[in-house]
Amino acid sequence: MKIAILGAGPGGLYAALSAARKNMKAELFEKRKVGEGIVCGECIFDSLKILNRPGKGLLRPVDEVVLQGRRPYTFPLGRYRPLWMMDRRTWQKNLAAEARALGVEIFEHSKVTPGRLRRMQKEYDWILDASGAPSVTSRLHAFTADYFREYLLAYQFVVRSDFRALMPRIKFAFFEDIPASHQPAYSWVFPKDERTANVGVVCTVRDTLSKEGPDLKKRLATVMMSEGLKDAQILGKGGGIATSNMLSRLVYDNILLVGDAAGLTSALHGGGIDLASLSGVLAVDAIADGAKGVAEYEKTLKKYLRERKALEQVAIRKMRTLTFGQFDDLLSGVTAQSKMPRLKTGLRHWDMFYTTLKWFGTKKKKPGWPIG
Repeated sequence: MKIAILGAGPGGLYAALSAARKNMKAELFEKRKVGEGIVCGECIFDSLKILNRPGKGLLRPVDEVVLQGRRPYTFPLGRYRPLWMMDRRTWQKNLAAEARALGVEIFEHSKVTPGRLRRMQKEYDWILDASGAPSVTSRLHAFTADYFREYLLAYQFVVRSDFRALMPRIKFAFFEDIPASHQPAYSWVFPKDERTANVGVVCTVRDTLSKEGPDLKKRLATVMMSEGLKDAQILGKGGGIATSNMLSRLVYDNILLVGDAAGLTSALHGGGIDLASLSGVLAVDAIADGAKGVAEYEKTLKKYLRERKALEQVAIRKMRTLTFGQFDDLLSGVTAQSKMPRLKTGLRHWDMFYTTLKWFGTKKKKPGWPIG
C-alpha cells in the first residue's frame, strides 16, 4: 500500500511512523522544513492519558498550573493527567529522523496545492491530510468555512526575561472584561526554561470569517505589562486558529483528515497535539482495515473524545454564564487543598463534578502503536 501524508506536524509524523511499522510505503510532504512554523504554547496535555512520555524535545513535566482569577490559584493538574513542556522543534525533528530510519521518504519545502492533491489521489492508495486548519483538502472540496464556524484565535510572543519565580509551573490568567460571546478567553505564560517563555492570548470567535472581537495584539501588550514583561526581549511572534469542533466529515474519497485538519483541537484550551498524534495512528489503522476501517474512523475518534468533550462543554458554559466573581469562586473551590470546599463546590456545580468523574474514571484503550 502506498500512502501520502501532508504535513510534518505531530499528526503527520505519527501517521508516518505507524504506516512504516505496518510495512506501508509512506511519503510525507512538508511545505517548510520539519520543525519550522510552530506557533503554539509548546505544551502537550495528554487529556486522554494514552500517550507515552515524549523523548527528545521534552523539557520537563509540569505538575502544577497557576490559574489566575481575581487572585492566583495553584492546581496540581499533573496529578490527574500528564502535562509536558516541550521544545517542539527538537521533538518533531527527532520524530522525522525516526520515520526516515524506518523507510519513510520526507520531502521538505514541498507544498501541496489543491490541484496537486487531485493528481496525487490517482498516484496513491490513500492520502492522510495533516496539513492543519484550513486544510489542503478543504480548499479542494470547498469546505474551508467549516473551520471558522467557531474557533479559538490566538496570538503569542516568544519572550526572553526572568521566569524563575514561575518555573517549573505554567500560568493561565482569565479576563474579566471580555464578553461571554468570546469566552473562553485568557492569557498564558509557559516558561521553556528560566529565561525563555511563550506568552500569549486567546479568545473564541463564532460565526464569522472576519477579525471581529478583542484586539489580541493590544490585549497581549496589556498582558506583557501586567506580567512585568514590559521591557522583555521579544524573540518571535505569531498567531493562528484552533477549530472548536471536529468536522462533520473526515473522509473525502481516498483522503482522511488528521489532527487540526479534522478539527481535533480543544474548544477550551486550543491544544491538539495529543489528538493529532492519536488521529495519525488511528487513520493508519483505519486504512489498514480497508473500507470497513475507514467507515469507522470518525466513530472511533468520537469514542476517544466523548468524556473529555463533555467536561469541556460544561467548563465553557461556566465561563459564558457565570459572573467573573462567581467564576473566581469556582476556581477557589476547585483548587482548594481541603476536601470540604471542593465538595461544596461539586454540589453547587454538580454538572462539572459529574463530567469530571466520568472523564477521570474512564480508561481509554491505547491504540496499536505507541504514541509519544
